[in-house]
Amino acid sequence: HTRIAADAVGATKMDRPEWVDVHPTTGELYITMTNNSSRRSAPTGTQTLVDAANPRAYSDVRGGTTVNSGNVNGHIVRFKDATPEGTSFNWDVYLFGAEAGSNPALINLSGLTDDQDFSSPDGLAFTQSNGLCWIQTDDSAYRDVTNCMLLASIPGTVGDGTTATLNYSGGVAVTTRVGAKPTASTLKRFYVGPAQCEVTGLCETPDGKTMFINVQHPGENTPASVIADPSQYGSQWPSNVGYGAGSRPRSATVVITKNNGGQVGT
Repeated sequence: HTRIAADAVGATKMDRPEWVDVHPTTGELYITMTNNSSRRSAPTGTQTLVDAANPRAYSDVRGGTTVNSGNVNGHIVRFKDATPEGTSFNWDVYLFGAEAGSNPALINLSGLTDDQDFSSPDGLAFTQSNGLCWIQTDDSAYRDVTNCMLLASIPGTVGDGTTATLNYSGGVAVTTRVGAKPTASTLKRFYVGPAQCEVTGLCETPDGKTMFINVQHPGENTPASVIADPSQYGSQWPSNVGYGAGSRPRSATVVITKNNGGQVGT
């Protein structure tokens, strides 16, 4: 009954926490908040009010027709000096997922560009060989623009950014802590998966020269009614890259190496 116990002591309700990992040198803790369709600046019923650690509530139109609301694109929170017995700690939001062209005052708080924007961070892992932070997405809101992906980042430290106040209609204002905005050299899109998949799971060989990632449920939105017609599949991966065209999509593990044999990500 962990969730009930947390409610009893007044714990902050976060936006769908998923993966957790610790920076190998700073010891800071990173947690992905994938998204929350119930987050609102003026909640009703079971909806949840915006707060400092989950400050965004907005609407996004997908594919010209579907409207997603809440914290649509998710974010990544990091903690410093957080210990089980501690009664306080420092924190900020390392990255806010967003489309590059979205409102910089309310949505794209991290200043993401077209080369690095993302939505719904899910998997997160640091590679011990080089200390890079790898971010994987599990998203439907941004699929009208790109598929789920893997990004490589060089994070700073908690407190390296600034504060921002988000002003909503009705007089609601939320002040949050925003990590330093990434640059073209500190956050890059590394891998884009096939249609309707989730990119998740990451490990490396001890020398960092081989990386393994998983592609889950490509073509997941394919209805059973079209199983007999491969042309209507949401994806045919990996058959569409040379493994028997026209086959049903398959989840798989992808192995990544550098052409020059060096460490992946360097």
